[in-house]
Order: sequence, then structure tokens, then C-alpha cells
Amino acid sequence: MFVLLRVLCVAIMVMLSGCSTDMVKRTSYETLQNIRQQECLKIPSPDCEQRDSYDAYQRKLKKLE
Repeated sequence: MFVLLRVLCVAIMVMLSGCSTDMVKRTSYETLQNIRQQECLKIPSPDCEQRDSYDAYQRKLKKLE
């Protein structure tokens, strides 16, 4: 519940601040990474994914193109 509220607040702040498209994408990516990390911490497992930065994520996408 708390995570959903945090995501909603971030989304509202982004819309109100008039950020660039890149900033919106970066913020969305980081928010989703934070949610995944929080979910993984609830149930500790060796299968938790390593967090990639937004820039590393973009480099991987460009390699795939």
C-alpha cells in the first residue's frame, strides 16, 4: 500500500513539474526499480535481480536495436 502511494505521489510530482520526457522516463524506471527491490526484501531470496542504473538500461536497449 505504501509503495503504491509513493508511486502515485511521484507521478503527480512529475506531471506538475513539467519535466522533460527523459526525466519522466528516468523517474519511472527508478521508481519501478525501487518497487522491485522492496518486494525482494520482503521475501529474501538469492534470485533477486541486481539493480541497473537508468543509463545502463538505456545502453542495453541500444545494443539490442
